[in-house]
Amino acid sequence: MESSVGKGAFILIVSGLVCKLFGALFRLPLTNIINLEGIGLFQMIMSLYSLSIVIVSGGVSSGLSKLVSSARAKGDLSKINGFFKTAILFGMGLSFVIGAIFFLFSKQIASLQGNIDGAINYMLFILLLPLAGMIGIFRGVIQGYENMTPTAVSQILEQITKFIFGLIFAYILGKNSPSQGVFGAFLGIVISELFAFVYLAIIVIKKIKLTPKRNYYNKEFFSAVTPLTISSTILPLTQAIEALIIISLLTRAGLSSQEGIMLYGIQTGVVGAILNFPLIISMSVALALLPKVSFLSSQNDEEGQRQIIGNCFSVMWFLLAPLVFGIISIAGSLYPIIYPKAMENHLQIAVQLTLFSGISILLTAIMQFLLSVLQGKGFFYYCLTFNAIGGLFKILMTIILAPLPSINIFALPLASIVHSSIVCICALIKLGKIVKISFYEFILPIISSIIMYLALGFLQEAVSGILSLVLSVIVGCLVYGLCSAPLVAQYGRQLFDKLKMKRQQ
Repeated sequence: MESSVGKGAFILIVSGLVCKLFGALFRLPLTNIINLEGIGLFQMIMSLYSLSIVIVSGGVSSGLSKLVSSARAKGDLSKINGFFKTAILFGMGLSFVIGAIFFLFSKQIASLQGNIDGAINYMLFILLLPLAGMIGIFRGVIQGYENMTPTAVSQILEQITKFIFGLIFAYILGKNSPSQGVFGAFLGIVISELFAFVYLAIIVIKKIKLTPKRNYYNKEFFSAVTPLTISSTILPLTQAIEALIIISLLTRAGLSSQEGIMLYGIQTGVVGAILNFPLIISMSVALALLPKVSFLSSQNDEEGQRQIIGNCFSVMWFLLAPLVFGIISIAGSLYPIIYPKAMENHLQIAVQLTLFSGISILLTAIMQFLLSVLQGKGFFYYCLTFNAIGGLFKILMTIILAPLPSINIFALPLASIVHSSIVCICALIKLGKIVKISFYEFILPIISSIIMYLALGFLQEAVSGILSLVLSVIVGCLVYGLCSAPLVAQYGRQLFDKLKMKRQQ
């Protein structure tokens, strides 16, 4: 049972690291091409694009993964065809409607953001959203079969094509102005989505043969997809609302509009880009775990659920904690190297934002994991309720804290901490004893990561430049490995036993 989850999570983690690498490689030259003001504008548009993608595909993808896996567990394979056809009708219709809204009201939306030059980018949504909607449907069906490889390949394909075409167009058009460079980057995204769509379409056509029979299973489909779609939109919705209001809130804190855009660009385009790396681990584990929890839940195997949830969380936490603390510890040396122009006068605030955002990332990872368990067990409306409560408090915290001169941009990570904490507490109460996590396996990675953080702090003071980064990786791995040696040995034995059992079979 655990091997399929482990294999799927491993594939997604590897692909996620590759994607984040290309994403970082994309952001680095893009930041230098269109500068901090341009990257701030890019992030404002991306916040609404991310929200739109989640609306048209987030709930559909998770819902299909759950429904297809459950149908497999019950041996009712005819339902899969009906779910797929319903998803196509719903996903394509919704994506075209939302794309058309952005196309028709592009100037008004851009003006509301204080970015009138960004209107042309919103017109591209009429192409981007239908492609993203179908990609989400394809991935959901394939993941329902606990096959994560096509998802991983399509993600890598997206990033490579975005990297190539996005930077080419951004460089060519960015010579005129940062806003035109942003448009060039989005042209690259259109091409990347098209490549991923074609690849996944070929995979799904081979897997599922549509029949003329009218087996849509609309009620079951929408019972799962509707709350998941609304729930999955809450986080990007809060980010989109923040993008709309943050500049005006920061001006009330005494900053100029240009300073506000730059700080927002640092938080979302610089700090956020680096700290999103650890979330690859949690998202990969969550995606791989969802269909397995659904499968076991459909068979009423509570002990199997408890075991796989506990083991998956322990391994995820063991990998996640040191990665977050490691990034926080080397931020002061890392940013001047990868963002030389952007960090000339903003290094200190970027490092401080990294510390607060790192705490937020740890809680966000736990939240993603617990929401995946809730979805796997079919608690869709609880996902929606918990996320809605957390999202409401997130916006309120931003509105209250951002105008305060002593807090300003730090309101964003602080509000995220509040959001994730509320969702985690509510989810743990609802799931009860089904989530059984060893206190020892939770606390030892934290203690080991803090010791590693302190050791790297001394190292950063003694050595600087690229050499400090190389030594930090080596020393960090050694210190964390030694401090968490009991867990390293435990996981090593478990892996060895599984490999030995597999060879015997």
